[in-house]
Amino acid sequence: MTRLVETAGVDGRRLFHRDFCLWYLARSISVAGTAASAVALPLLVYRTSASPTLTAAVVGLEALPYLLFGLFAGAAADRLRRRRMMIVADVCCALLLATVPLAALFDVLTPGYLLVVAFGVGCGFCWFDAAAWGAFVRIVGKPGVTRANSLIWSTEIVLEIAAPAAAGLLAAIADPTLVLAVDAATYLASAALLARIRTGLDPEPAVARRLRAEIAEGLRHLWRTRVLRTLTAAGFGLNVAAGGVVGLLVVHADEVLDLSPEDRRLGLLYAAAAVGSLVAAVILPRASRWAGQGTVSVTGLVIFVAALVGLAGTSVFALALVWWAVWAVARLTVNANGITVRQLLTPDALQGRVNTTGRMLAWGGTPFGALIGGLAADAYGARVAYLLLAVPVVLSLALVIASPVPGLRIRVD
Repeated sequence: MTRLVETAGVDGRRLFHRDFCLWYLARSISVAGTAASAVALPLLVYRTSASPTLTAAVVGLEALPYLLFGLFAGAAADRLRRRRMMIVADVCCALLLATVPLAALFDVLTPGYLLVVAFGVGCGFCWFDAAAWGAFVRIVGKPGVTRANSLIWSTEIVLEIAAPAAAGLLAAIADPTLVLAVDAATYLASAALLARIRTGLDPEPAVARRLRAEIAEGLRHLWRTRVLRTLTAAGFGLNVAAGGVVGLLVVHADEVLDLSPEDRRLGLLYAAAAVGSLVAAVILPRASRWAGQGTVSVTGLVIFVAALVGLAGTSVFALALVWWAVWAVARLTVNANGITVRQLLTPDALQGRVNTTGRMLAWGGTPFGALIGGLAADAYGARVAYLLLAVPVVLSLALVIASPVPGLRIRVD
């Protein structure tokens, strides 16, 4: 059993202070727009190309920057101004998304350009996220990490229930590019709120070292902590599957559920997944205290596989909604539990590097899953693609069971 009695930043008992509220509001506004774009971008690509591979590639390209730049972004977040990194990333994403409605207005919008936008937004998120992880712990303090994570995820998921449904309706009756224009505005609002935070978000001053040495220090901590190493590897397998599954949602709806890209019910599939994520966010802190983080990871992986098989096996829309919700419960449970464990077992000075490195390696599975899923759906259909994507999760489950993770239980006082 690992026992943590470490504090940092603001007292965890005082979660609702001014700067946390600004942080919370900034994330909430941005998430609402991003959730809507998660419907609009794949829908635009599928409408303009009718290609499962290109549609799945949207999710893959959004995650690819983490694999390419994660190590450097994490090291930069532990030596540069974190607030400035987040604001610049927000503004760049806003400008990039704003070009999509303009391209549509001048009738020059192509699937290739949309994929470029997806990659660019992924780049912005990578650098923003690297700074955000370290800054987050400074704002809430380690005793408040689990509680703050639960609150933030719960709120974000509530927004993700409404935003995709609204985006699906708006895309059906108007134009998906309008959704992306709204998302651009949310990035600007987020940047304005972050600029008002007063808490020092940067780590304590350290002796200047080469970037390579700082990256290596973060990697060593992740590798030498066996629990983190195992959960990161399992996260890679999980996100191989998740990248393909999410990337093929529009294709699955068209081929298996008989929902055309213009069908207003498409947004309900995203909303069902968000409902499942909300359930996971609410129960995760209690489940971790009651059963331990290790048991939570194992259970989540098992449910993930079962839900994926269920999705592949049904063509009934109502059952698909249920399976999407169950699948999302498992996905968020495994990913969020891994993130929380990593935050709790990482010193403050390494938060940017270790968390970004961990996410880089775990999320690194997403583009591979999108590619595998897209090619499999092109060749054999969405059902077979979903079954194929269950294989890496089964391997992740075997890896976790064979490690010390099942007995993991971390207490924070």
